[in-house]
Amino acid sequence: MSTSLPTDTRVATVKELRKMRTRRIVTRLALAVGLPTLLAALWYGVFVTPRYQSVTTFTIQSADGAPIGGALQMLMSSVPGTAGRDVMLVQEYVRSRDMLRLLIAEHDYVAVYSTQDADFVSRLGSDDGFEAIYEYYLEHVSIDHDSASGVLTLRVQAFDNAAAHAIGQAILNASEQMVNRLSEAARTDRIQLSQAEMERAETRLSAARQQLRQLQAEHGDLNPRASAEAVLEIRSRIEGELAIARADLSTLRATSPRTSPEVTAARRRVSALQTQVDEQSARLTSGDDEGISSELAAFEPVMIEKEFAQRAYESALTSLELARVDASRQHRYLVRISGPSRPDQPAFPNFWYSILTVLVISFSLLGVGTMLIASVREHANV
Repeated sequence: MSTSLPTDTRVATVKELRKMRTRRIVTRLALAVGLPTLLAALWYGVFVTPRYQSVTTFTIQSADGAPIGGALQMLMSSVPGTAGRDVMLVQEYVRSRDMLRLLIAEHDYVAVYSTQDADFVSRLGSDDGFEAIYEYYLEHVSIDHDSASGVLTLRVQAFDNAAAHAIGQAILNASEQMVNRLSEAARTDRIQLSQAEMERAETRLSAARQQLRQLQAEHGDLNPRASAEAVLEIRSRIEGELAIARADLSTLRATSPRTSPEVTAARRRVSALQTQVDEQSARLTSGDDEGISSELAAFEPVMIEKEFAQRAYESALTSLELARVDASRQHRYLVRISGPSRPDQPAFPNFWYSILTVLVISFSLLGVGTMLIASVREHANV
């Protein structure tokens, strides 16, 4: 009997320790896991105001139908001035403070999100500063870019579906207006540059023509180059006749006396033709102001300038036409693919996902805390 009593006592003690350990584990689980999960269930199921999400997908295209923002356009977007940058600009514009200011001024953004129908944690404070409102805006508005297809996806959260749809539509309209402004500015700048070049070329051509007209009035010759060519032609013809006349004179001298009438007439003809050749040569080479060479010297720079100005004007005119065609072809515009949607069910909060998240985090924290306490006790006993 004396040996059985200590054994029963030990058994009872072990059972009591197991019960205490079980109660301790249950208590820890209840406090560290069950209570947070229960509170989360109450919070997300009862107190948190549901939020609706409106989704819009759109892209930017050029007039030839090519989508902007694909892989090739993303590579080209590193070059300044390419159209592929518009997708990135729209994305940044949606996230910008300017977009928020527009929504506040024209769509009463603060009143929509500070409604008393929403819970105090989720709603926007009516007296918050602009930076606080901007942080709140970034939490409820997001835009993602698919680099493969060039599609932008806009998501807007609000406390009712009508507000989410209205804010999404407002952002889409403002983005479309920005794309139109950028496209029109690019087209206008390009055409204006070509137009300015054409006007300069036209001014240069007009000045060259005016200077040429003044010289023509001063010298009484519309085209000294053509006049010189005409004089050269006349002289060449006379020189041909002179050569024939000299040949005839040589023949007559060989067959007739020097004093014969035929020889005298031939000599006079040769002399007359030589005089005409000398006169035509003098017209070409005379150094006075009435000589064709002097006229050519005066006209040549002006005519060269006029030819260059004419070519420059034709080139500028062609460039202007090409700029107009290319500007029309490169016109960019926003293409709506879908939305803004008007959801009939709230998207946030996701009740079961949120509860599961709290449950997993609670278990993790309980495990980490238990390990820390055990480690501290072990070191304390040592």
